[in-house]
Amino acid sequence: MKKQTKISIGAPTYNDSQRINGLLTSIFTITSKEELEECKFVIVDDGTKKEETKEGLRKICEKFNVPLVEHDKNYGIPKAWNSLTNYYDSDFCILLNDDIQVSDPNWLKCMIYFLENNEKIGGVGWPLFHMGPDGSLNPEMSKPDYDVKPALVGAPVGCGFAFRKSSYDLVPGGFPEVLPSFYEEIWFGFELAKVGYGSYQLPYPAMEHWGSQTFAKNPELSIAKPNPEVLSMEKYKEIMFKKYPLSRVEPVSGFVYRMDYSRVVFALHFEVEDYWDSPQQAVHAKYVYSLQGRKLKWLNRSLEEKEGIM
Repeated sequence: MKKQTKISIGAPTYNDSQRINGLLTSIFTITSKEELEECKFVIVDDGTKKEETKEGLRKICEKFNVPLVEHDKNYGIPKAWNSLTNYYDSDFCILLNDDIQVSDPNWLKCMIYFLENNEKIGGVGWPLFHMGPDGSLNPEMSKPDYDVKPALVGAPVGCGFAFRKSSYDLVPGGFPEVLPSFYEEIWFGFELAKVGYGSYQLPYPAMEHWGSQTFAKNPELSIAKPNPEVLSMEKYKEIMFKKYPLSRVEPVSGFVYRMDYSRVVFALHFEVEDYWDSPQQAVHAKYVYSLQGRKLKWLNRSLEEKEGIM
């Protein structure tokens, strides 16, 4: 039987242990004891092969008394997210990349308030501080504006978001394991939009995102063999050759770029093949625009309850 908890917090990782150490250290340092008592944590190692790295990750999880699920191979982000989401019987689920760090003590309070006080909510994300390798803010990226309202989005940014478990259960299969990677959070958000659930970006508080380090340690995110049960190489080539040369369509014999492959699978699933090169815009127009005009409640940076039409 699954353990019950109000809030489950999970993170996938691959080929690294220190990023998880940074994430967990930030959470346990800055979150109040009372809030931590309402949470349970879990980490998924999505198929790390190097034993030294795996052992380092085990020791870190033991230090924080956090369960570690070890996949036997690299299945990709959607399966890792499903493993994390289904590990506990929880009311609310939070998924964080391992290159996220919490920097504001109100990070959990504001998120749970929003999820508890609004109806038909899909995924909800935090704004981000984009950090450089030296720990300074990336000057090329904009800073969050804490004084705006929550924004209706197709899906929150996948490096850090939350949702009700009951909302997740409305999406057949949860996160789409037919995708090797990329587009998984947008697929999830649009599936919920189809049944009238809106996804939002909170204005406050921001998380620290440390330079896409998750992707840097995951070579499997570049190319992969297509799955003929999902989309054959022949159909994929037929679509991609409309715009791209062979070097882009099939960079290595029998292999495809994972992002391109996911994009085409996504377009076919949502029946927007004519817009396969940028399908999210067509699907957004199809399902999300109609969700505008809802009254929502949220907490501002002073933790005052605010209400407005989004």
